[in-house]
Amino acid sequence: TGASPRAIASDVRKGPLENARKTLEEYGLADRVSLRLSDGLESFGPDEVNEILICGMGGIMIADILSHAAWLCRKDVHLVLQPMSHPQNVRAFLCETGFHIDKELYVREGRRVYLCLSAVWTGEKTTPPEGYFYFGLLDDGAPDALAYAKKVYTHAKKRFSALSASGAGGSEEALRLKEVCVYYEERRGHDEGV
Repeated sequence: TGASPRAIASDVRKGPLENARKTLEEYGLADRVSLRLSDGLESFGPDEVNEILICGMGGIMIADILSHAAWLCRKDVHLVLQPMSHPQNVRAFLCETGFHIDKELYVREGRRVYLCLSAVWTGEKTTPPEGYFYFGLLDDGAPDALAYAKKVYTHAKKRFSALSASGAGGSEEALRLKEVCVYYEERRGHDEGV
């Protein structure tokens, strides 16, 4: 669309980069996008990029990639992150590192709902309640946002119930999941107590 004059696409494997090369040639964009074999952002320099998109991988891996690029902690960097799982790891990393999540968007493709986060570095580290890491602000009444939150809640509640049934209801994980479920219930007005 011309939104960016140039881009760098990277992957840790050669196969996906070759597929990307073919796609870029097909759409006449090979001269505007360079391809780079890179483990996360390790081969990127701080002066090369200011818009970082990390999409289609788990939240644990996204947080790990970000943690190895301290140069991202500056005000001219904008992150767009799309964790396929474990959004709590991404939100926790961002809060602990001084990033502010300025927008959360939920996108539906068929029956699946995906979360996209937009974040900028402010330098202000925050310590919100544990439930925030799982659900965000829960202030978006859009059906896709509610469906996503309900899925996360259902998973947390099932895991908490399983831990309780096995005698581990007082474990650190169980107590965290109980807090997460209560956070959801209080904000969504549910009476599904834990």
